[in-house]
Amino acid sequence: MAGEHAHKGHRHGHGEQRSGVAVGVLTCSDRGARGERADVGGPTVHNLVLDRIPGAKVTQYKVVPDDREQISSTLIAWADDERLDLILTTGGTGLAPSDITPEATHAVIDRAVPAFPMAMLFESLRVTPYAMLTRAAAGIRGKTLIINLPGNPKAIQENLDAIIEVLPHAVQIVRGEDTHAEGGGGGHKDHAGHAGHGEQHGGHDRHADHGDHAAAAHGHEQHGGGDHREHEPAAPAERGGIARNVGGPPC
Repeated sequence: MAGEHAHKGHRHGHGEQRSGVAVGVLTCSDRGARGERADVGGPTVHNLVLDRIPGAKVTQYKVVPDDREQISSTLIAWADDERLDLILTTGGTGLAPSDITPEATHAVIDRAVPAFPMAMLFESLRVTPYAMLTRAAAGIRGKTLIINLPGNPKAIQENLDAIIEVLPHAVQIVRGEDTHAEGGGGGHKDHAGHAGHGEQHGGHDRHADHGDHAAAAHGHEQHGGGDHREHEPAAPAERGGIARNVGGPPC
């Protein structure tokens, strides 16, 4: 954990309400950092965040190599200095020797949030048994929620589908806001029993048909030696891989 890292205090005190979600998207890829491969994971995350999280704004975006120190230092800077609400990493979550994003994440978080990776795993296992190769992590540093996502665009969508409905509410709780106050639920006012909370939210039509994913076996370990994404060159065009610059930097 991140006991050795001191935090700078966030501007927002306990119970204070504020609108919007400041998001950082961090792509972890040796080949992407060297310019040998266009980043498709980061732009996919960028677009899904803007489309699916009300009030979200991608304020930070970066591609770093599969290097533990560079990943950890970026997470620290974005959480402590930039005071982001949510950081989504993409890539480096699998079994390849170079896949160290989870280790870099665990090194800086104060508290783990294991249910996010569990929910993402359950969703992805509906599509392919190869999903069990993930080692993705999630946790909290200060008042920033950090979640690891795979690098494959299809896998990113599956993973985010599993958790994205909960993310705005989770961000409010991590920020210390009073989510029970009138109008403080950010669209989740019917979640009266939440915060630990085990409440189920039915009717979320994430995947009408997973058939087009079944043959992909799409390597949720993504970046590094075990990369299985070469069969998906059309992913950026099909999955919105060119980020729309709406409230954030071009990806």
